[in-house]
Amino acid sequence: MGKKIFEPIEINGMKLKNRLGFPPFLNMPAEQDCSINEQTVRWFEDRAKGGAGLVMTGAVVAGPPPDLEMLKLFQITRVGLYEDKFIEGFARMAEAVHAHGAKFGVQLEGLGGVISGFGPSLPPYPDAENPTVDMLKIHYDFEMPVAEISIEQIEEVKQCFADAAARAKKAGLDCVELHCAHGGATLNCSFISPYYNRRTDKYGGNWENRLRLSTEIIQKMREAVGPDFPILARIDSDQLLGEKGITLKDTIKHVVPAMEKAGVDCLDVTQGDILRSGEGILIPMYYSRGCFMDMTAQVKQATKLPVIGVGRIIDIDMADQFLEEGKADMVFMGRQLTSDPDTPNKYLAGKTDEIRKCIACNVGCGPCPINYEIHQEHIPLTQAETSKRILVIGGGIGGMEAARICATRGHEVTLMEKNAKLGGTVASLALDPLNAEFGNFTEYLGTQMEKLNIDVRLNREAVEADIANLNPDAVILATGASLKIPEIAQGKPGVMDHIEALERRDEIGKRVVVWGLMYGAELAISLAKEGKEVTLIGEAGEKTMASHASNPRKDWVWRKLTDIKYARETPEAKRVDNPVVKLNVKVKGITTEGIEVEDKEGMKSVLPYDTLVISRGREKNDSLFAKIEGKASEVYKIGDCSAAGDIQKAVWSANEIARKI
Repeated sequence: MGKKIFEPIEINGMKLKNRLGFPPFLNMPAEQDCSINEQTVRWFEDRAKGGAGLVMTGAVVAGPPPDLEMLKLFQITRVGLYEDKFIEGFARMAEAVHAHGAKFGVQLEGLGGVISGFGPSLPPYPDAENPTVDMLKIHYDFEMPVAEISIEQIEEVKQCFADAAARAKKAGLDCVELHCAHGGATLNCSFISPYYNRRTDKYGGNWENRLRLSTEIIQKMREAVGPDFPILARIDSDQLLGEKGITLKDTIKHVVPAMEKAGVDCLDVTQGDILRSGEGILIPMYYSRGCFMDMTAQVKQATKLPVIGVGRIIDIDMADQFLEEGKADMVFMGRQLTSDPDTPNKYLAGKTDEIRKCIACNVGCGPCPINYEIHQEHIPLTQAETSKRILVIGGGIGGMEAARICATRGHEVTLMEKNAKLGGTVASLALDPLNAEFGNFTEYLGTQMEKLNIDVRLNREAVEADIANLNPDAVILATGASLKIPEIAQGKPGVMDHIEALERRDEIGKRVVVWGLMYGAELAISLAKEGKEVTLIGEAGEKTMASHASNPRKDWVWRKLTDIKYARETPEAKRVDNPVVKLNVKVKGITTEGIEVEDKEGMKSVLPYDTLVISRGREKNDSLFAKIEGKASEVYKIGDCSAAGDIQKAVWSANEIARKI
């Protein structure tokens, strides 16, 4: 097809069939003792089978051995390569990946940096005058005790990396990568960054000293694997912590030359700090696709080494454009190859409309909310033993996913939707610019309805008579949930629920009060960006805001709307003054003068408004279930009409029913 991304590339003798790879992802399945299982093998094989040229593991423990009880306590699984007993498992994974023409590499990390209790210097970070709170404290109220690593431990760690690299080569892997990025997530980046490193010995102080640990590890790894085995290094283009962290200027001037001199063969360029600027790593949907590639491009200009770019790139045409523009030599597409591992193959086959694009929700990414089969344990998708007539009532994502699975299995499917469009609540949420990526999934499912010849009947609210007329063998009720309007707001002028506000956005006035801190927080920010004068109110405290969302999304919202002590050096991390936020208040009355609220001290105030948007609880729409139960041999409830939940619950419940009928 003439695309550069499908051209081969060679890195120190490692010949890749294309320039598209699966990056290091830490959520790979594993056993509690850090060994691999069949799910681990399938996790990497699926990416290779889907067409990626290079498949990398997430951070593998080079050593010393981790505290397995601590991992169990936090329900964390890690893969180990710190003993010879792990070689056999890695050999199995390499064989599975190689069977599909891809190369397989391992990313190595040891001790895990301050996120695992070891650092170059003791907290607070960056210093006592400018302390910041990390994500463990913000989200889990947990403070990791940090011990300053000793010279003796440093020597042990260096040898561990060399030994692990040798094991990787013995297992038949094609390359190793040293993880030197993401701030407090890794020991190496913790040493490189002035944000964490205040040592006064040969591993602290100037840039040469702070880079010493990483460069010495690379040199020992090279001794262990020989000159013709590729060694990659993952580095931060920018730590996104301002002048107190690693800046892009620092990376170009100090980090890149040090890595070149140490003997790495390729630079895998990322950004951010998992503890204090996680938006650079787990990039939420509020950021544009490929938003950090301009920094990667500047790193590439400073080196002759091959450079890999990464960062919310979900479209192969966009990835190819970055390569054509010279911003990178390869592109990693991690979350996209999680939502759809077959993305490269589908693209090459001309089936771009069948690619299930990532929605950037950052919920797990293994399992992926929109891809049930990525889940470690799932019901296989098999042909049905007997073709049945299936009626799906409700055309939201749960209903469409159930219809897709049933039709794929050979059932005859009719889907009824009372509205004029498919997609339900998720399609409405996608109308907001901040949540536009949700539209990727509704578009994919809508396309599947057509391709699978599903009998879709819009503007048709199902009633009991439809059961008698269609005589289905099974009915799947996917009628969703509705937002609740408090009695105090019913019938009052200018009142809309959240979904109405999205669908009738042009009717929203200048002065807006958003009542509800969960989904309402995102909408309040979005309306303020449009120039509305917005006040966000709710009965609870600051951490209720966006509590429905993943931690990276919450962090973005909380930075803008709260005074939580985040690191706030970048423009995107700054607190805003619009929307105005009023927490722990109750609505006492709504009049033409405004909305009367009372705080927890009993102080009352009136908020003038043109539009009041209600974004509170939801009630499941399941009244039809009792009427039709028993009128078909099988009747099921899925998604919100079973229990109001999120996208993942809707997709999971749809699959767990539809794969068994």
